Amino acid sequence: MPTSYQDTKSLYDLSFPDPRKRPKVIQLAEAYIACERCRPLERQNPFTPIISDLFERVIASENELKQAERQRKSASSELKRLQKEAQRIIWNMWKSVTAKFSSKPEQAINWGFEYKVLTGNVLLPKTLNERLETLNSYIAQEQSRAAVERFTVPELIEVMSLCNTLQANADAREAGLKDRESRVELCNELVMELSNYLQAAGIYLLAMEFKFKLSKDLQKWGYDVSAKRTEASTRNERQDESFTSSPPTPEAKLDVTADE
Repeated sequence: MPTSYQDTKSLYDLSFPDPRKRPKVIQLAEAYIACERCRPLERQNPFTPIISDLFERVIASENELKQAERQRKSASSELKRLQKEAQRIIWNMWKSVTAKFSSKPEQAINWGFEYKVLTGNVLLPKTLNERLETLNSYIAQEQSRAAVERFTVPELIEVMSLCNTLQANADAREAGLKDRESRVELCNELVMELSNYLQAAGIYLLAMEFKFKLSKDLQKWGYDVSAKRTEASTRNERQDESFTSSPPTPEAKLDVTADE
């Protein structure tokens, strides 16, 4: 629906909030409902029950979105902490493996590390997925060996605990992101519907209460009714802005003095 109503014969313009700006639509709905509740039931707008119901659903959806965002941030914060812990433990894993196979560094691939043939370097994982892959490969390799042959730094149980916790938090963050996206989409859909009914209600009020004569009394319902900008006023404002942004040049001042 359009975001404004214009009447060439009126001194005012009626503007509706952009439906993409949820707080503005919610603010209008609050003012509208508050005004309608002060009116006798028989005089209330027929769209009011729909608007009230949509408003409650929007508020509930917004609260759920905020909760989802808090959970996402919490999971993201914990994941950052765990990644730092993972870097420390993987560094110890790397030291143990490279020390044992200093003459055969390519063996490090069995513990999940990447080996560069050209440089002979054993590389540390950099991303979250790479770290999880390294941890899982390291655990599998260590579990395949006899307990007396396993590396003691770090202890296998510590690596396994970190891997499980890191994976769980990575999954929680991903789930939080998807949940947030779906709730944002739902909020946008509900607010768009609410915006449409608020516009329909505004036009209904304009027709039935004011006989299509734009009145500032529509502001009681929260609608934005403002004085129409005339072409002359707009042109004058542009001229003022042009004069302010472009002060007279020294040459112009000299010419004025000469004329005097």
